[in-house]
Amino acid sequence: MPTDKTLAALSEWRASHQHTQLAHRQLLVVSGTAQYCKNVVKHLFSLCHDDTLLLGKTLFPENTSRGMGAYRTILGTEYALAVVDSFEAFRPNAILAVAGTVTQGGLLVLCCPDFAHWPAYQEVSTSHYLSYGEQLQCSVLRTAMIEQFKTDPSVAIAREHHPLILPQIRLASARPETTLPFKTTEQQTLFTRLTADKPVHNALLTADRGRGKSTLLGMIAGHCLAIQNKSVMLTSRYAESVSQVFAGLLLTCPKAIRTDRHRMVYQDTSCQWLPLDHPALTTLDDTDVLLIDEAASIPVPQLTALCSQAGSVLLSSTMRGYEGSGRGFITRFIPWLRQHRPDIEHHELLSPIRWYEGDPVERFWYQALCLEDARPAAAEKGNEPINQVSHYQPLVKQQYHDATSRQLLPLLMQAHYQTTADELVRLYDAPTNNTLLAMADKEVVGVINYQQEGGALLQDVATGIASGARRVNGHMSAQGLSVLLASASIATATFWRINRIAVLPRYRRQGVASRLIHLLAEQARQAGIDALTTSYGATPELTRFWQTNRFLPAKPGLKRDASSGEYSLLMVLPLSERIGVEQALITQRFSQELLLHPAADTFGCGSADTAFNLNDKIKTCSVNILHQVVNGSRSLQHARGSVAWFVKTQTTSHMNAESIAVVRDFISDVNATDALARRYKLSGKRETEAWVTKHLSRLLEAY
Repeated sequence: MPTDKTLAALSEWRASHQHTQLAHRQLLVVSGTAQYCKNVVKHLFSLCHDDTLLLGKTLFPENTSRGMGAYRTILGTEYALAVVDSFEAFRPNAILAVAGTVTQGGLLVLCCPDFAHWPAYQEVSTSHYLSYGEQLQCSVLRTAMIEQFKTDPSVAIAREHHPLILPQIRLASARPETTLPFKTTEQQTLFTRLTADKPVHNALLTADRGRGKSTLLGMIAGHCLAIQNKSVMLTSRYAESVSQVFAGLLLTCPKAIRTDRHRMVYQDTSCQWLPLDHPALTTLDDTDVLLIDEAASIPVPQLTALCSQAGSVLLSSTMRGYEGSGRGFITRFIPWLRQHRPDIEHHELLSPIRWYEGDPVERFWYQALCLEDARPAAAEKGNEPINQVSHYQPLVKQQYHDATSRQLLPLLMQAHYQTTADELVRLYDAPTNNTLLAMADKEVVGVINYQQEGGALLQDVATGIASGARRVNGHMSAQGLSVLLASASIATATFWRINRIAVLPRYRRQGVASRLIHLLAEQARQAGIDALTTSYGATPELTRFWQTNRFLPAKPGLKRDASSGEYSLLMVLPLSERIGVEQALITQRFSQELLLHPAADTFGCGSADTAFNLNDKIKTCSVNILHQVVNGSRSLQHARGSVAWFVKTQTTSHMNAESIAVVRDFISDVNATDALARRYKLSGKRETEAWVTKHLSRLLEAY
């Protein structure tokens, strides 16, 4: 169909939607050349007089569009028309986020290259799943999405040089009548429960997107201002989410005035949004009311700090979809919350407000992205396995959407708080990413996912990696070990890094995970792989598990993970002579790194007993690391263990005494450089490290 006829048909179709009461939302896929997609999108925008969103910068690089990463900032916003530019990248997280903003009767548009070319299309942005040197030849996931688009009768398709497919308008059932300003009886009942004569002081509201969590949060805030004469503080990860909360506030406190972007005032009370790191949030007392929106997107350490002081805490959060932290929120934060605020009430909102019950757009994406069974749930208790593990098998990537594959993402999301829908892209499209499954009859009860790293792909950058001067995408353990040992050769060894390992709760503590690791190690040996590696947020329990499976601690992280609040630990299982001969050096370097770590006990393994060992390998490695610091390719903080080793074992009386004293002071204050700066009257961290490096250079010159 020529473009002009396509546009005319789309105009008529959209007009029918906009004039039909109770019309469901609609998904439209626009597929063809970039110019064809741009023409269709421009026409659709010309038909829409309400708020619109364009996510992606490839088709429309101008300022009216947002970068793909901006999907994280659109929480609480609403649009009648939203477009996702998949010429830039097919990002499930972004699609779920944008789909959650489209209002009832609205249109979600996905633009992509022609279906015939999309699977082999080289996306503009691939860093979220391709490692350095990798290139995707054909996307299994995009191929599966095309099939989903074609076979689902609710999906509209405008494909260049093909007949236009426009489904009939689907009508929703009318909502039961409610008392204004409530949109559902569920919302009204919950509001009444939380604001009764004896109001609930601590509550958690959870739901999928579009259920009115943020609006209800605002309605309760308005009640605090207008009826209870209490001011409230509001915080969230992104300032953009405040708009929906304030809209809810005006429903119950219509005379409130917005004095600036982040503050609503009513008489002598106010509701003010503050960023997570605002000092005022650290001085709350037992009279303060604190509202936290989209709580599962906030790192657990920050959440616990925020909830430790305020008198009343009301949290809301999405629990399934693009944020991906819902499960960790349940397993890590909620137990803490219940312990410290035993009166906490947890309420789940089920009825959609932003769209109608039975919405085809939500149903399509949950089904297409294997999220139907990914709703977070409490841990299983007292359940015994129905069947014993019968066999282990590899994931067949080409069979996306079969019964086996559909169980995979929900299991990973249940076990790993950082797993999101974007994991599908890595699972099915990353060329060297593979998965081994433990099966009990036809049920997936365990999974181990691994990524090949290092090897020839890093040959041209190995020297830069080893010196700390170069960092490339992916290859985390290959680069980590190369930097640890200052060895370019290690970067070009081949590793299978275990990304995820998960077992259904009722099958845990039966050896399923260890059996998966054992089978993977055997396959790796047969494939000529040099080592297995893994990296995780370190706890003594987890470390014991990996040590039981013969992994050695290698490299402790220096910074806490933003989400978990834990330090990472890289562990390695040597499989070949190439890594085996370095085993003692890895252990010594780990001891060096642990020696001055700010939280050495958290790793639950090893000691500093071998930190000051003397042999040719540790001497060569440590001195090379120090020269890299002096040359500026490696930071001083990432050589702290080697600095301590050098001062302890290599300094002599003929070396500059002042320089020895400065470097020793650095070792003493390595986790509090501000004290060192004050001692030597230096103006900050950068000048302090430059000062120490200068004196370290003097010692190396005399070495």
